[in-house]
Amino acid sequence: MNNRVSFGRFVLDLDTRELRRGDEPVALPPKAYELLETLVMSRPRALSKLDLQERLWPDTYVVEKNLTNLVADIRKALEDDPAHPRFVRTVHRFGYAFQESPPRVPVRPSGFRFRLHWSDGRAGLIDGEHVLGRDPDLELFFDSPGVSRRHAIIRVDGDGATVEDLGSKNGTFVGDRRLDSSARLADGDVIRLGSVVMTFKVLRARGSTHTEPHKSR
Repeated sequence: MNNRVSFGRFVLDLDTRELRRGDEPVALPPKAYELLETLVMSRPRALSKLDLQERLWPDTYVVEKNLTNLVADIRKALEDDPAHPRFVRTVHRFGYAFQESPPRVPVRPSGFRFRLHWSDGRAGLIDGEHVLGRDPDLELFFDSPGVSRRHAIIRVDGDGATVEDLGSKNGTFVGDRRLDSSARLADGDVIRLGSVVMTFKVLRARGSTHTEPHKSR
């Protein structure tokens, strides 16, 4: 019987209770390993948060945060982007499921495109609302002590975008200004949530027909 499950560059060894990347072991806390094994062995079925809590802590009451912390540990170990998960999928208002999606190839749409850049990542912004915070269920998740669970929101509508603080403890800043209302974002604006600093970028699609006017001498 094969007691190893392979996905991407990883192998989950059920006999040794070990996660490996190629030949290298990947550190994972015991409870996080149990959660990963449970999700992998149940794939592709989604499991509710209540079901997972009862499996991991059968005789103990724990708050939901314990589960979301374990999911964050697993995503870190698997280098899984919460905004575009390849392995651990959040089922909104229900629970989690394990999947194996092919690596995401960025698609560059026509017209303008908005992006956030920070020290160890970046994210594209499409039309709609994008909440930033420390809640692992958010697409724009920032695991930093100075960031509130639901810290700020960026709203994208056509060729424009705004940012607004959501009553965070440490505030949301654009440049040196602490926001007390919604603010329009411009290319190159620096946004700060606690110790997390990011830059808002407006990009024009490759192949744009825009031509700079010729300057006569």
